[in-house]
Amino acid sequence: NAICVYVDCVKFIAENAPNPKIAQAAIVCNQNAHEFVEKLNTNVELYHAIRTAADDSNTEYNDEDTTALRSFLHDMEQSGIHLPDAVRRSYVEHMTEIAMSGNSFLQLVAEPTKIPFQDCPEALKDYRRFSQEQHKKVHFRELHGPGSEHNMSDIREFGWRNYYAYDEDRERELLNLLGARHKMARSVGFSSFRDRELRHTMAGSSDNVMSFLTNLHSELQPLVKTELNHFKYAKADDNRHDFSEPSINPGDCHYYARALNERYLVENHTENMFLDMLVVENVLEGMNVFCEDVLKISLVAESPMSGELVNNDLVKVGVFDEKEGLIGYIYLDLLERVNKPARTCLHTITCGTHTQLPVVVLQCGFVRNAQKNTGQFSYPRINLDQLQTLYHEFGHALHAILGRTTYQTTSGTRGPTDFSEIPSMLFENFISHPEVYYSAISPFSVYKESDFKFGTRNLFNTPYTALKTETSILHSLLDQELHSSTLPPSTMKIVEQLQDRYSHLDHMSNTAWHHRFSHLYFYGARYYSYLWSQSIANLIFYNLFHDDPFNERAGEKLKEFLKRGSGTNFRKSLVELVGYEFGEEDMIAALVEPIRVFNNSYLDQQDISKKWW
Repeated sequence: NAICVYVDCVKFIAENAPNPKIAQAAIVCNQNAHEFVEKLNTNVELYHAIRTAADDSNTEYNDEDTTALRSFLHDMEQSGIHLPDAVRRSYVEHMTEIAMSGNSFLQLVAEPTKIPFQDCPEALKDYRRFSQEQHKKVHFRELHGPGSEHNMSDIREFGWRNYYAYDEDRERELLNLLGARHKMARSVGFSSFRDRELRHTMAGSSDNVMSFLTNLHSELQPLVKTELNHFKYAKADDNRHDFSEPSINPGDCHYYARALNERYLVENHTENMFLDMLVVENVLEGMNVFCEDVLKISLVAESPMSGELVNNDLVKVGVFDEKEGLIGYIYLDLLERVNKPARTCLHTITCGTHTQLPVVVLQCGFVRNAQKNTGQFSYPRINLDQLQTLYHEFGHALHAILGRTTYQTTSGTRGPTDFSEIPSMLFENFISHPEVYYSAISPFSVYKESDFKFGTRNLFNTPYTALKTETSILHSLLDQELHSSTLPPSTMKIVEQLQDRYSHLDHMSNTAWHHRFSHLYFYGARYYSYLWSQSIANLIFYNLFHDDPFNERAGEKLKEFLKRGSGTNFRKSLVELVGYEFGEEDMIAALVEPIRVFNNSYLDQQDISKKWW
């Protein structure tokens, strides 16, 4: 616990300290701490002591004890501690190679595509995705994204082909990363990297992951075709082609999804209602209302001590339970600033155990209001995507705050990815419910609940949900295949085969979208976790909260579940929460049925002979 408190703190400082010298010192501290932990993980005497304790049949352990022992042994055996000295040295070498190849791959992923000025279509020369650069007396345009939101189909295709063009350097570094992972896993006794990564997850094995993904794909097919037909007609109408002529490529999806979604939102609420209401102060007050009603906890802004905050934009929030009093702190760091990491995430500073209060930082990068700083705290307005993301991270925050376990290794968000993402996905479900959404903006709203036409529909189910889910399946399957027991000589053939089999979108020749898929590094063999967690979150929501999202009794069950962290048998805890023994078929239905309901109630009733925009 002392090590983790130290490491969690210096990791946050390394990323957020305004003074570069302090940030660099924190990076060194973090590296030293990881080296110390690796020494513990490779301490043979310590390993045998833990193994002896775990195998002691005369000692009765509770679920938390057993989970903690298993966690220690798992970490050590992942490092090959039970193997000969030469193998352990080989493991360390492979881990270094993984870090180097991974960092090189990430750097290449982030690089823009440079296109000579004369080769750029006229419509793109002043496009915001481009920036001009003088380079060796040649004018270039730097393409920082695929341009999928452009209203001209040929420009979208140009942007996609160039931004995602096959790149030998990215292919080489990706293969180096995959090769290093493969050698590392084999060196410590696993047949593949994915087998090593999935050993102690909820899924348990690659067979279970592949079964879940492929069966989910089969169930989605009619829904994907329905959405695709609307996209095809829209493109035919834009291009004045016959209905059968246009094809939908990946670059078209974002544009037509946005167009269809805008129409859907306009038809189902007063125009501009959402943007009028999504003020961050309102959203935070709505979070407090929800927490008070459902979880019986309150969020109270507190005055920080001098020097406590990394920046004065942060807000210190005490979390109070109606029976237990203060149970933790959340620091809200929601606004963009110079040198702040451009990502939304949750930082754990201190885990919640029976002997210490949890402390977390919820970090976003919302754009500041245009007016100058007046000394008053002024948050911007946010859109629906940002609202959904904020609730996602807030789900992580509450999981960390409510967690109360004996060992920090099993507290809150500490656990397998396919388990720890469940609360965050559940909170996306909450804010997608119109009643919760209305309560989130109602404290300062001029609108009435009767202004909504959604009923109990999920606000974030859109005319693109099935296609988006199919894309996530494709990405997850690729992640599994690339980390299988067979190391590929090239990634391209695997991508093309999976795209032909599991995607309705036409593959563009000489493109390699996966060369910019950074999650292959961050979530190696575990990218499926989002779909897996979403399915279980849907099961929880539709069984406990869909008819009454403010159900206090269901809230008590959820609160008790969150307190356990991953310190008890995940499966047992989830079955108790959902209320019945569920399997793959139930998980797939939990993902597919909301999309089917949406398609039946909205898309199937649309007249696609009319132009929509």
